[in-house]
Amino acid sequence: MNLQEKITNGWEISAKGYSNIVQDDFHSPGREIWTDLILSRAPQKGPMEILDVGTGPGVFATILSLAGHHLTGIDISPKMLEQAKANSARYGVSPTYLLMNSQELTFAENSFDMIVSRDVVWIMEHPEEVYASWLRILKPGGRIVVFDSGHNKDDFLTKFDHNNEAYREEYRQKFGREPAVSFEQGQYEAARGWKRELKLTYESRPEWDVAALERLGYKNVCWENVMPQISYSEELRFQNEGKVYFRLCAAGKSGCDSG
Repeated sequence: MNLQEKITNGWEISAKGYSNIVQDDFHSPGREIWTDLILSRAPQKGPMEILDVGTGPGVFATILSLAGHHLTGIDISPKMLEQAKANSARYGVSPTYLLMNSQELTFAENSFDMIVSRDVVWIMEHPEEVYASWLRILKPGGRIVVFDSGHNKDDFLTKFDHNNEAYREEYRQKFGREPAVSFEQGQYEAARGWKRELKLTYESRPEWDVAALERLGYKNVCWENVMPQISYSEELRFQNEGKVYFRLCAAGKSGCDSG
């Protein structure tokens, strides 16, 4: 398999498990926290056309639909989209879900007021080209809001690896059970082993992202660590201790301020 096929297969393997892991984000307090983290950086008031890139099990697409916006969620994994549709239906909303490679967007120019993503950019083979494509499909005044794990060049393969036995043992001692993962024991190589082949595994982030966005012509590029906000349970605080999880915001074409 080539790298893209490995990535797609990894998310197919992980679809149901990952959907189970993020269920708390669909309701209080997770829903309100994530909604505020996104919409506090919105370019305007009132209903917006929002693209959720790599929607996965549809958390952002669902909660932003519940907030009154028009959502399009794309993902490369059919099984992830099945989970997303089921989750949205459970909460009474119906975003538009499309099977689409996030690195080969087919939307017209000036299609969206806002583009959001969560834990997606790190898997891109050509991340700067992806950011360039987002700039093309943003409306004047539009913004992007990206959430992802921050890391130095040399720690991504270990610091964020819940397959690590030392981490698993500490988790078992503290909570009396195995840590939740989205794939079964023995599936690590197929589910995530391909991250050794990714460009951003070996870049410092979000510093790389900031530089790339500024090169491409984005304006008002800024980021902050939102790990304290999203660590709203004891388990999340344990899992996330000492880590950086960034919210990266940037304005596209003219007409957007830093708000």
